[in-house]
Amino acid sequence: MERDRLPSRGTPGFWLWLLQRFSGLLLIVFVALHGWFTHFAQVGNVETGSQAEAVTFEVVSQRLAQGFFVFFDFALLALVLYHGLNGIRGILLEWRPASRRQREVTVGLWMLGLMAFIYGGQALLVFVS
Repeated sequence: MERDRLPSRGTPGFWLWLLQRFSGLLLIVFVALHGWFTHFAQVGNVETGSQAEAVTFEVVSQRLAQGFFVFFDFALLALVLYHGLNGIRGILLEWRPASRRQREVTVGLWMLGLMAFIYGGQALLVFVS
């Protein structure tokens, strides 16, 4: 039995394969940081009584008033959308009817991703002062 080989640069789909792995690794880091900043960084303030809850509109607004967090949240949104929709694309293209329409599937998912990014970006910008 021949061992499965990793795709090489000349293989069709190599860059999508590589970006899927890279975005997955970045997502692990970004989701961990997001969880820390959102749920644990404010615990001290809640314990001392200077803040009623860890996540409030005011806390999120203060955090998103800093450029780093705006960049971070937009990058997290883009990574989640890319990783998820590229994964769905891979699953769909294994299905014979969709594989015959590879270009249409890809364009449709990119359009869906762009619309979701705009919608998510508008929700983030509500908090930016």
